[in-house]
Amino acid sequence: MDELGAILDTCSRLGGANQNAVLATVVHVTGSAYRRPGARMLVLPDGCRVGSVSGGCLEGEIARKAWWFTESGAPVIRAYDTTSYDDAVWEFGLGCNGVVHVMLERVNTPASRELIEFLKTQRSRREPAVVATVIRAGKCCSSRPGDRLLLGQDGIRGGSLAGSAMELEIFASACEVECQQKSRLIHLDDADVFLEWVGPPLPLLVFGAGQDTVPFVAIAGQMGWRVTIADCRPAYAKPERFPDAELVALMHVADPLRDLEIGPGTAVVLMTHSYPLDLILLPRILERQPLYLGILGPSTRAGRLFGDLGIRRPSYVHAPVGLDIGGDNPAAVGLAIAAEVQAAVHSRLGGMLKRRKSAIHTPCTEVGSSTFAIYDSTRPAFCENTVSVGF
Repeated sequence: MDELGAILDTCSRLGGANQNAVLATVVHVTGSAYRRPGARMLVLPDGCRVGSVSGGCLEGEIARKAWWFTESGAPVIRAYDTTSYDDAVWEFGLGCNGVVHVMLERVNTPASRELIEFLKTQRSRREPAVVATVIRAGKCCSSRPGDRLLLGQDGIRGGSLAGSAMELEIFASACEVECQQKSRLIHLDDADVFLEWVGPPLPLLVFGAGQDTVPFVAIAGQMGWRVTIADCRPAYAKPERFPDAELVALMHVADPLRDLEIGPGTAVVLMTHSYPLDLILLPRILERQPLYLGILGPSTRAGRLFGDLGIRRPSYVHAPVGLDIGGDNPAAVGLAIAAEVQAAVHSRLGGMLKRRKSAIHTPCTEVGSSTFAIYDSTRPAFCENTVSVGF
Protein backbone atom coordinates (compact mmCIF):
# COMPACT_ATOMS: atom_id res chain seq x y z
CA MET A 1 0.00 0.00 0.00
CA ASP A 2 1.31 3.44 -0.88
CA GLU A 3 1.68 6.34 1.55
CA LEU A 4 -1.61 8.06 0.78
CA GLY A 5 -3.50 4.78 0.85
CA ALA A 6 -2.03 3.95 4.27
CA ILE A 7 -2.96 7.38 5.63
CA LEU A 8 -6.55 7.16 4.33
CA ASP A 9 -6.87 3.64 5.70
CA THR A 10 -5.62 4.77 9.12
CA CYS A 11 -8.04 7.71 9.15
CA SER A 12 -10.90 5.29 8.46
CA ARG A 13 -9.92 3.27 11.53
CA LEU A 14 -9.70 6.21 13.93
CA GLY A 15 -13.19 5.52 15.20
CA GLY A 16 -15.33 8.59 14.57
CA ALA A 17 -15.12 12.36 14.93
CA ASN A 18 -13.83 12.21 18.51
CA GLN A 19 -10.71 10.30 17.47
CA ASN A 20 -8.25 12.89 16.26
CA ALA A 21 -4.91 13.02 14.46
CA VAL A 22 -2.79 15.67 12.77
CA LEU A 23 -2.18 15.54 9.04
CA ALA A 24 1.09 17.13 7.88
CA THR A 25 1.36 17.94 4.16
CA VAL A 26 4.32 19.41 2.28
CA VAL A 27 2.83 22.32 0.32
CA HIS A 28 5.92 24.13 -0.96
CA VAL A 29 9.66 23.51 -1.28
CA THR A 30 12.42 25.93 -2.17
CA GLY A 31 15.88 24.52 -2.82
CA SER A 32 16.66 20.86 -2.26
CA ALA A 33 14.54 18.52 -0.16
CA TYR A 34 14.09 14.75 0.12
CA ARG A 35 10.30 14.86 -0.36
CA ARG A 36 8.33 16.99 -2.78
CA PRO A 37 5.05 18.94 -2.40
CA GLY A 38 2.21 16.53 -1.73
CA ALA A 39 4.16 14.29 0.67
CA ARG A 40 2.07 13.52 3.76
CA MET A 41 2.43 12.22 7.29
CA LEU A 42 -0.28 11.40 9.80
CA VAL A 43 0.57 11.95 13.49
CA LEU A 44 -1.55 9.83 15.85
CA PRO A 45 -2.35 10.67 19.51
CA ASP A 46 0.07 8.00 20.78
CA GLY A 47 2.92 9.51 18.75
CA CYS A 48 2.85 6.88 16.01
CA ARG A 49 3.33 8.21 12.48
CA VAL A 50 2.12 7.05 9.07
CA GLY A 51 3.96 8.39 6.03
CA SER A 52 6.74 10.96 5.93
CA VAL A 53 7.48 14.54 4.90
CA SER A 54 11.27 14.28 4.68
CA GLY A 55 14.02 11.70 4.78
CA GLY A 56 13.67 11.45 8.56
CA CYS A 57 14.93 14.95 9.34
CA LEU A 58 11.69 16.69 10.28
CA GLU A 59 9.30 13.93 11.33
CA GLY A 60 10.24 13.87 15.01
CA GLU A 61 10.12 17.64 15.43
CA ILE A 62 6.76 17.89 13.65
CA ALA A 63 5.28 15.04 15.69
CA ARG A 64 6.39 16.63 18.97
CA LYS A 65 4.79 19.99 18.22
CA ALA A 66 1.96 19.20 15.79
CA TRP A 67 -0.72 19.07 18.48
CA TRP A 68 0.41 22.36 20.01
CA PHE A 69 0.59 24.12 16.63
CA THR A 70 -2.97 23.04 15.77
CA GLU A 71 -4.49 23.60 19.22
CA SER A 72 -6.82 26.30 17.86
CA GLY A 73 -8.30 23.83 15.38
CA ALA A 74 -7.26 25.94 12.38
CA PRO A 75 -4.65 24.75 9.84
CA VAL A 76 -1.20 26.32 10.17
CA ILE A 77 1.81 26.50 7.87
CA ARG A 78 5.30 25.98 9.28
CA ALA A 79 8.52 26.54 7.35
CA TYR A 80 11.55 24.38 8.12
CA ASP A 81 14.83 25.85 6.90
CA THR A 82 17.49 23.20 6.31
CA THR A 83 19.93 25.39 4.39
CA SER A 84 22.19 26.26 7.30
CA TYR A 85 25.47 24.48 8.00
CA ASP A 86 25.34 25.28 11.72
CA ASP A 87 25.93 22.49 14.21
CA ALA A 88 22.29 22.71 15.31
CA VAL A 89 21.17 21.75 11.83
CA TRP A 90 23.45 18.73 11.53
CA GLU A 91 22.57 17.62 15.05
CA PHE A 92 19.01 17.09 13.88
CA GLY A 93 20.01 15.34 10.66
CA LEU A 94 19.25 18.28 8.40
CA GLY A 95 21.49 20.12 5.97
CA CYS A 96 19.40 19.23 2.88
CA ASN A 97 19.86 22.78 1.57
CA GLY A 98 16.19 23.61 1.21
CA VAL A 99 13.16 25.16 2.91
CA VAL A 100 10.18 22.86 3.41
CA HIS A 101 6.76 24.39 4.05
CA VAL A 102 4.40 22.03 5.87
CA MET A 103 0.69 22.49 6.52
CA LEU A 104 -0.62 20.97 9.76
CA GLU A 105 -4.32 20.30 10.33
CA ARG A 106 -6.50 18.26 12.65
CA VAL A 107 -8.34 15.50 10.81
CA ASN A 108 -11.55 15.74 12.84
CA THR A 109 -12.49 19.15 11.42
CA PRO A 110 -15.24 19.31 8.76
CA ALA A 111 -12.78 20.54 6.11
CA SER A 112 -10.26 17.74 6.77
CA ARG A 113 -12.95 15.08 6.86
CA GLU A 114 -14.26 16.36 3.51
CA LEU A 115 -10.75 16.10 2.01
CA ILE A 116 -10.23 12.57 3.32
CA GLU A 117 -13.62 11.35 2.05
CA PHE A 118 -13.00 12.98 -1.32
CA LEU A 119 -9.62 11.28 -1.74
CA LYS A 120 -11.07 7.94 -0.63
CA THR A 121 -13.83 8.28 -3.22
CA GLN A 122 -11.38 9.11 -5.99
CA ARG A 123 -9.30 6.09 -5.01
CA SER A 124 -12.29 3.79 -5.07
CA ARG A 125 -13.14 5.12 -8.54
CA ARG A 126 -9.50 4.78 -9.60
CA GLU A 127 -9.63 8.34 -10.85
CA PRO A 128 -7.18 11.24 -10.42
CA ALA A 129 -7.99 14.37 -8.47
CA VAL A 130 -6.76 17.93 -8.09
CA VAL A 131 -6.66 19.44 -4.60
CA ALA A 132 -6.28 23.24 -4.51
CA THR A 133 -5.16 24.54 -1.10
CA VAL A 134 -4.62 28.15 -0.04
CA ILE A 135 -1.19 28.35 1.63
CA ARG A 136 -0.87 32.13 1.84
CA ALA A 137 -3.67 34.67 2.21
CA GLY A 138 -3.19 38.44 2.32
CA LYS A 139 -4.96 40.83 4.66
CA CYS A 140 -7.48 41.74 1.97
CA CYS A 141 -8.23 38.14 1.03
CA SER A 142 -11.44 36.56 2.27
CA SER A 143 -9.87 33.09 2.27
CA ARG A 144 -7.57 31.59 4.87
CA PRO A 145 -4.72 29.08 4.72
CA GLY A 146 -6.21 25.62 4.48
CA ASP A 147 -9.24 26.65 2.38
CA ARG A 148 -9.65 24.22 -0.51
CA LEU A 149 -11.27 23.45 -3.82
CA LEU A 150 -11.68 19.74 -4.61
CA LEU A 151 -11.86 18.74 -8.26
CA GLY A 152 -12.50 15.41 -9.92
CA GLN A 153 -12.72 14.48 -13.58
CA ASP A 154 -16.35 15.54 -13.60
CA GLY A 155 -15.65 19.02 -12.20
CA ILE A 156 -15.75 20.67 -8.78
CA ARG A 157 -16.68 18.25 -6.05
CA GLY A 158 -16.44 20.36 -2.90
CA GLY A 159 -14.26 22.47 -0.67
CA SER A 160 -14.80 25.79 1.10
CA LEU A 161 -13.67 27.71 -2.02
CA ALA A 162 -16.56 26.33 -4.11
CA GLY A 163 -18.68 29.30 -5.13
CA SER A 164 -16.08 31.83 -3.95
CA ALA A 165 -14.55 34.68 -5.95
CA MET A 166 -11.36 32.61 -6.32
CA GLU A 167 -13.10 29.59 -7.79
CA LEU A 168 -12.90 30.59 -11.45
CA GLU A 169 -9.19 31.48 -11.33
CA ILE A 170 -8.32 28.27 -9.53
CA PHE A 171 -10.51 26.11 -11.76
CA ALA A 172 -8.77 27.25 -14.95
CA SER A 173 -5.33 26.39 -13.54
CA ALA A 174 -6.62 23.13 -12.04
CA CYS A 175 -7.75 21.96 -15.48
CA GLU A 176 -4.19 22.47 -16.76
CA VAL A 177 -2.81 20.55 -13.76
CA GLU A 178 -5.17 17.64 -14.49
CA CYS A 179 -4.19 17.63 -18.16
CA GLN A 180 -0.43 17.79 -17.48
CA GLN A 181 -0.60 15.57 -14.37
CA LYS A 182 1.84 17.92 -12.66
CA SER A 183 1.35 19.91 -9.46
CA ARG A 184 2.02 23.63 -9.41
CA LEU A 185 1.91 26.72 -7.21
CA ILE A 186 -0.13 29.66 -8.47
CA HIS A 187 0.18 33.22 -7.19
CA LEU A 188 -3.08 35.13 -7.27
CA ASP A 189 -3.54 38.82 -6.41
CA ASP A 190 -3.62 38.29 -2.66
CA ALA A 191 -3.11 34.57 -2.15
CA ASP A 192 -0.85 31.65 -3.05
CA VAL A 193 -2.57 28.36 -3.88
CA PHE A 194 -0.95 24.92 -4.13
CA LEU A 195 -2.58 22.81 -6.85
CA GLU A 196 -1.78 19.16 -6.22
CA TRP A 197 -2.36 16.46 -8.78
CA VAL A 198 -3.23 13.23 -6.95
CA GLY A 199 -3.10 10.23 -9.26
CA PRO A 200 -4.42 6.74 -8.59
CA PRO A 201 -1.93 3.93 -7.86
CA LEU A 202 -0.20 2.54 -10.95
CA PRO A 203 -2.09 -0.54 -12.25
CA LEU A 204 0.39 -3.34 -12.92
CA LEU A 205 -0.59 -6.55 -14.70
CA VAL A 206 1.89 -9.43 -14.53
CA PHE A 207 1.47 -12.51 -16.73
CA GLY A 208 3.16 -15.43 -15.05
CA ALA A 209 3.24 -16.52 -11.41
CA GLY A 210 6.59 -18.29 -11.27
CA GLN A 211 9.16 -18.01 -8.51
CA ASP A 212 10.80 -14.93 -10.05
CA THR A 213 7.46 -13.11 -9.92
CA VAL A 214 7.26 -13.32 -6.12
CA PRO A 215 9.98 -10.75 -5.23
CA PHE A 216 8.92 -8.48 -8.10
CA VAL A 217 5.35 -8.34 -6.81
CA ALA A 218 6.59 -7.77 -3.24
CA ILE A 219 8.55 -4.71 -4.42
CA ALA A 220 5.58 -3.52 -6.48
CA GLY A 221 3.42 -3.75 -3.37
CA GLN A 222 5.90 -1.63 -1.42
CA MET A 223 5.73 0.92 -4.24
CA GLY A 224 1.97 1.09 -3.77
CA TRP A 225 1.12 -0.24 -7.23
CA ARG A 226 -2.19 -2.01 -7.80
CA VAL A 227 -1.00 -5.47 -8.84
CA THR A 228 -2.89 -8.13 -10.78
CA ILE A 229 -1.27 -11.50 -11.56
CA ALA A 230 -2.55 -13.88 -14.21
CA ASP A 231 -1.40 -17.44 -14.81
CA CYS A 232 -3.05 -20.45 -16.44
CA ARG A 233 -1.56 -22.88 -13.92
CA PRO A 234 -3.79 -23.43 -10.84
CA ALA A 235 -0.83 -24.56 -8.72
CA TYR A 236 0.87 -21.19 -9.29
CA ALA A 237 -2.09 -18.79 -9.39
CA LYS A 238 -2.70 -18.86 -5.63
CA PRO A 239 -3.41 -15.64 -3.70
CA GLU A 240 -1.45 -16.85 -0.65
CA ARG A 241 1.74 -16.79 -2.73
CA PHE A 242 1.27 -13.09 -3.48
CA PRO A 243 -0.02 -11.21 -0.41
CA ASP A 244 0.86 -7.87 -2.02
CA ALA A 245 -1.31 -8.47 -5.10
CA GLU A 246 -4.83 -7.09 -5.31
CA LEU A 247 -5.93 -9.94 -7.58
CA VAL A 248 -4.46 -13.30 -8.55
CA ALA A 249 -6.42 -14.59 -11.55
CA LEU A 250 -6.51 -17.99 -13.20
CA MET A 251 -6.08 -17.19 -16.87
CA HIS A 252 -8.48 -18.57 -19.47
CA VAL A 253 -6.46 -20.32 -22.19
CA ALA A 254 -9.09 -19.69 -24.88
CA ASP A 255 -9.49 -16.03 -23.92
CA PRO A 256 -6.45 -15.08 -21.80
CA LEU A 257 -7.37 -11.40 -21.34
CA ARG A 258 -10.92 -12.06 -20.18
CA ASP A 259 -11.75 -10.09 -17.01
CA LEU A 260 -8.29 -8.45 -17.06
CA GLU A 261 -8.08 -4.68 -17.36
CA ILE A 262 -5.44 -3.13 -19.63
CA GLY A 263 -5.73 0.58 -20.35
CA PRO A 264 -3.47 3.41 -21.51
CA GLY A 265 -2.21 3.86 -17.95
CA THR A 266 -1.44 0.18 -17.26
CA ALA A 267 2.03 -1.31 -16.94
CA VAL A 268 2.23 -4.90 -18.20
CA VAL A 269 5.05 -7.42 -17.70
CA LEU A 270 5.26 -10.78 -19.49
CA MET A 271 6.98 -13.34 -17.24
CA THR A 272 5.32 -16.55 -18.49
CA HIS A 273 8.52 -18.37 -19.57
CA SER A 274 6.33 -19.81 -22.34
CA TYR A 275 7.03 -18.81 -25.93
CA PRO A 276 3.75 -20.22 -27.33
CA LEU A 277 1.75 -18.43 -24.65
CA ASP A 278 3.56 -15.15 -25.30
CA LEU A 279 2.69 -15.50 -28.99
CA ILE A 280 -0.96 -15.58 -27.97
CA LEU A 281 -0.75 -12.81 -25.37
CA LEU A 282 1.44 -10.26 -27.13
CA PRO A 283 -0.87 -9.16 -29.98
CA ARG A 284 -3.84 -8.97 -27.64
CA ILE A 285 -1.88 -6.79 -25.20
CA LEU A 286 -0.60 -4.51 -27.96
CA GLU A 287 -4.19 -3.92 -29.11
CA ARG A 288 -4.87 -2.31 -25.71
CA GLN A 289 -1.84 0.04 -26.02
CA PRO A 290 -0.62 -0.04 -22.40
CA LEU A 291 1.63 2.59 -20.85
CA TYR A 292 4.49 0.10 -20.51
CA LEU A 293 5.13 -3.45 -21.66
CA GLY A 294 8.13 -5.44 -20.44
CA ILE A 295 9.02 -8.86 -21.84
CA LEU A 296 11.25 -11.24 -19.87
CA GLY A 297 14.00 -13.02 -21.78
CA PRO A 298 16.88 -12.16 -24.11
CA SER A 299 16.58 -9.69 -26.97
CA THR A 300 16.74 -12.50 -29.54
CA ARG A 301 13.59 -14.04 -28.03
CA ALA A 302 11.70 -10.74 -28.24
CA GLY A 303 12.92 -10.22 -31.81
CA ARG A 304 11.68 -13.66 -32.74
CA LEU A 305 8.29 -12.98 -31.12
CA PHE A 306 7.69 -9.83 -33.14
CA GLY A 307 9.12 -11.46 -36.27
CA ASP A 308 6.85 -14.49 -36.03
CA LEU A 309 3.85 -12.21 -35.43
CA GLY A 310 4.86 -9.90 -38.27
CA ILE A 311 4.28 -6.73 -36.27
CA ARG A 312 6.45 -3.74 -35.40
CA ARG A 313 7.72 -3.20 -31.88
CA PRO A 314 6.18 -0.06 -30.26
CA SER A 315 8.40 2.33 -28.31
CA TYR A 316 6.73 1.43 -25.00
CA VAL A 317 7.93 -2.19 -25.28
CA HIS A 318 10.98 -2.98 -23.13
CA ALA A 319 12.71 -6.22 -24.08
CA PRO A 320 14.72 -7.51 -22.37
CA VAL A 321 12.81 -6.12 -19.42
CA GLY A 322 14.67 -4.50 -16.52
CA LEU A 323 17.64 -2.28 -15.79
CA ASP A 324 21.20 -3.54 -16.08
CA ILE A 325 22.07 -3.82 -12.37
CA GLY A 326 23.78 -7.22 -12.31
CA GLY A 327 22.62 -10.39 -10.56
CA ASP A 328 20.64 -13.35 -11.83
CA ASN A 329 18.62 -14.51 -8.83
CA PRO A 330 14.85 -13.88 -8.55
CA ALA A 331 15.27 -10.98 -6.11
CA ALA A 332 17.75 -9.17 -8.38
CA VAL A 333 15.53 -9.77 -11.42
CA GLY A 334 12.49 -8.43 -9.56
CA LEU A 335 14.42 -5.36 -8.43
CA ALA A 336 15.68 -4.69 -11.97
CA ILE A 337 12.17 -4.93 -13.45
CA ALA A 338 10.55 -2.78 -10.76
CA ALA A 339 13.25 -0.13 -11.16
CA GLU A 340 12.71 0.04 -14.91
CA VAL A 341 8.92 0.29 -14.56
CA GLN A 342 9.36 3.16 -12.10
CA ALA A 343 11.82 4.93 -14.40
CA ALA A 344 9.77 4.41 -17.55
CA VAL A 345 6.46 5.67 -16.19
CA HIS A 346 8.23 8.79 -14.89
CA SER A 347 10.12 9.35 -18.18
CA ARG A 348 13.54 8.72 -16.63
CA LEU A 349 16.45 6.76 -18.08
CA GLY A 350 17.31 4.90 -14.89
CA GLY A 351 21.02 5.75 -14.88
CA MET A 352 23.27 6.52 -11.92
CA LEU A 353 22.38 9.81 -10.21
CA LYS A 354 26.03 10.83 -9.97
CA ARG A 355 26.05 11.03 -13.76
CA ARG A 356 22.92 13.15 -13.96
CA LYS A 357 23.72 16.68 -15.14
CA SER A 358 20.42 18.31 -14.15
CA ALA A 359 18.61 18.46 -10.80
CA ILE A 360 17.16 15.20 -9.47
CA HIS A 361 13.77 16.79 -8.80
CA THR A 362 12.07 19.12 -11.24
CA PRO A 363 11.06 22.27 -9.33
CA CYS A 364 7.32 22.67 -8.79
CA THR A 365 5.96 24.99 -11.49
CA GLU A 366 5.00 28.44 -10.24
CA VAL A 367 2.55 30.65 -12.10
CA GLY A 368 2.38 34.38 -11.35
CA SER A 369 4.58 36.33 -9.00
CA SER A 370 4.54 36.70 -5.25
CA THR A 371 6.72 37.66 -2.31
CA PHE A 372 6.33 34.27 -0.72
CA ALA A 373 5.38 34.60 2.92
CA ILE A 374 3.76 31.97 5.07
CA TYR A 375 0.81 32.99 7.19
CA ASP A 376 0.76 31.30 10.56
CA SER A 377 -2.63 31.57 12.25
CA THR A 378 -0.97 31.40 15.68
CA ARG A 379 0.69 34.75 14.98
CA PRO A 380 -0.87 38.11 14.19
CA ALA A 381 1.04 38.87 10.98
CA PHE A 382 2.92 37.38 8.04
CA CYS A 383 6.30 35.96 8.85
CA GLU A 384 9.26 34.48 7.02
CA ASN A 385 11.08 31.37 8.32
CA THR A 386 8.26 30.36 10.64
CA VAL A 387 10.35 27.62 12.23
CA SER A 388 14.06 27.84 12.95
CA VAL A 389 16.11 24.69 12.54
CA GLY A 390 17.73 25.45 15.89
CA PHE A 391 14.58 24.10 17.57
